[in-house]
Amino acid sequence: MAAVVMAHRDAPQVRRLIGALEDVPVVVHCDSKTADDVAGAMIAGWDGRVRAVPRTSATLGSWSLVRVEIDLLRAALQHSSADHIAVLSGSDYPLLSTDGLIQALKPWAGRSYLMNAPIPFEPWSVPRHPDGGRWRTAHRFLHRGDDLVTVRGVPVRTTWQRPLPAGQELRATSQWKILSRHDAELVVRVVDSRPDLVRFWRSTLVPEESVVASVLSSPMLTGEPAVPVSHRHPWFIKWPARGSHHPAWLTEGDFDRVADAARAPGGTPDDEDRTDVPLQKLFARKVSTERSSVLLDRVDAELRR
Repeated sequence: MAAVVMAHRDAPQVRRLIGALEDVPVVVHCDSKTADDVAGAMIAGWDGRVRAVPRTSATLGSWSLVRVEIDLLRAALQHSSADHIAVLSGSDYPLLSTDGLIQALKPWAGRSYLMNAPIPFEPWSVPRHPDGGRWRTAHRFLHRGDDLVTVRGVPVRTTWQRPLPAGQELRATSQWKILSRHDAELVVRVVDSRPDLVRFWRSTLVPEESVVASVLSSPMLTGEPAVPVSHRHPWFIKWPARGSHHPAWLTEGDFDRVADAARAPGGTPDDEDRTDVPLQKLFARKVSTERSSVLLDRVDAELRR
């Protein structure tokens, strides 16, 4: 496997993540808004398995995050022969050793391990738009370059609705995912060859949670069968409350739940729509040096040994 990491803070945590990935090839992007010394500390002193792509600005909810992800995937494909590429943030952490991760991914040979839910997706409904997230793409959101235009933190959009591009299916997913090499190549090829799709997605809200799964679920765009619907996600994430936009930080008090998730039965593609049993989680988020060091010490000693 290989990994790509999107980071913007907490250089010690990013270095700990890279170290925990042992001999896995890693490509890192650090936001250009981050201080140079912090960005430099993330990648200094590693051997050739760790590379960095040019730093650009990336903003939540905007196409700029997708652009960074595509740049990272392109670099990982170029510099590794990995069968799977894990898309990580700097606040993620593996719950298994590298050998354990590779063993867990064997049933997924040639397949991506990502949440892929049809829209309407009820968790994406909001009081003003109870339509399962359709509003994120149905309206044209104003953008400046690759970033959304906001007023007092609220994205600005047009009032009228628009059709989807021909052949484009819509899916809900997570920005954090594990892509097969084949699927990563498909996504990069479609994005690179379809500027009309890029123009559409650039004017949507939170495209980083839709683009990859939507492209892979659109046979008219890829010329390939759609990836299967799946409500499984290989990350352990603690959400503080319904409607929250950000996961809770994990601390030592979460260890028992994290350990149960890491020790659960391994998932396979046949389990993608099972909801009756918990399946193994491969990564955890959201962690930091300040809040999570004791938790990660236990993860290293008791789960990843």
